Amino acid sequence: MKRRALLSTALGCSLTITGCLDLDGERSGEGTTVEIIPRNHTDQQVSLSVAVYARDGSLLLDHSYSLPAGHGNESKGVENRVDHLVVSRDGGDELRHEYEPAGDDLLCSHDGEDVQILVEPEDIRFT
Repeated sequence: MKRRALLSTALGCSLTITGCLDLDGERSGEGTTVEIIPRNHTDQQVSLSVAVYARDGSLLLDHSYSLPAGHGNESKGVENRVDHLVVSRDGGDELRHEYEPAGDDLLCSHDGEDVQILVEPEDIRFT
């Protein structure tokens, strides 16, 4: 009887996990929904270039923002498996950010976490 219970539990768990994956091991569903939200935490207007790349290397978004002092912009988002972002402030050096949402691999989550790009007086932070 214990063997049957153990087999039933193992089969149930494997079916649950398999239900999250396609035949090629990728997650099924529509992919992630990730909003790109730059916020200007400075006292002057900034220009921000943002490129978002998928895991396969394809470009998902290439957009330039003009952000007044103290403002943000929530107008852009992507529906895909985001890998990383490349951000440049006022045409300066590019900063790469790896997209690693907390809990993305837990319980078959298909919704991604938004990426906030915080432009500070001295640097750019991601949350």
